[in-house]
Parts: sequence; C-alpha cells; structure tokens
Amino acid sequence: MTDQTLLSAQDREELTFLLNCYGGYEHHWPEESRAYFLDLLERSEEARHLRQQALELDYLLDHAPAEPACSHLQTRILADAPRLPINRDWSFKGIWRPLSALATATAFGLFLGTTTPAWLHEQDTSELQEAYLAFSTTDFTDNFLEGDLN
Repeated sequence: MTDQTLLSAQDREELTFLLNCYGGYEHHWPEESRAYFLDLLERSEEARHLRQQALELDYLLDHAPAEPACSHLQTRILADAPRLPINRDWSFKGIWRPLSALATATAFGLFLGTTTPAWLHEQDTSELQEAYLAFSTTDFTDNFLEGDLN
C-alpha cells in the first residue's frame, strides 16, 4: 500500500508544523490529528523522510547532556529580578468587617442567653411536657384541617 505519491503543499506544511511542534514520536502528537498523519506517513515516502529527520533530531535532543546552570548567570538573573516591597505595617483592613460581625453576633447571643423572658419562667413545667408529648406522639393525619379556614 506504499505509494510514491508526493505531498501536497498543504499536507507538507501541516506535517512540517506538526513535526516541528511535537517531534517525530507519534505518542506526542494530538490525538485528533494522529490518525490522519499516520495515514499520510503510510502513503508518502516524502512524509516518512520528514518524520525520519524529526526522529533523528528527537534522538539527539534526548541524548544530549544538559549543561549545568552557571552560578554567575543565576546571580545575574536574581539581581535583575524586581524586588517586591515588604510591608511590615500590616493593617487589619481586611479583617475588621468579619471580626466586627462575629463580635456583634456573639454579643447578641450572650444578651439573649442571659436575659430569658419572664413568661418562660411563669409557665408550668407540666404544660411544656404535655405539649411535647402531644407533638411527639401525633402523626398529624387524624383531625388535620385541610383547605381554607372560614
């Protein structure tokens, strides 16, 4: 199925762009275009030649030793980096609103908790127990009013 067909200018440009961006290894190529370019490689000798050149470059890049970072280059980069001003005068602008809301809620809760209404103490405890039993044992299906009250 190998033909000696030449690539069109558009196919050559797209394949060259793909090989320049992603290299010759097909597992690096985008999945949505991988099948098209693999089919193109099967059909064209020129495409296989372009891929072989990309694979040779990938091999050289994979096996080339990495140069260690120079200390003078690191110090020059750090010296040229912009300095951020250190704000030692930390203001509480961002925390005052939530903190005041929390303090207000706490004060209001303490006020309500310490000043119980007088009518609560005047009730007989048996009335509260009867009300509790009435609501806890009722299933609300019998004698439940439905519709509008006239």
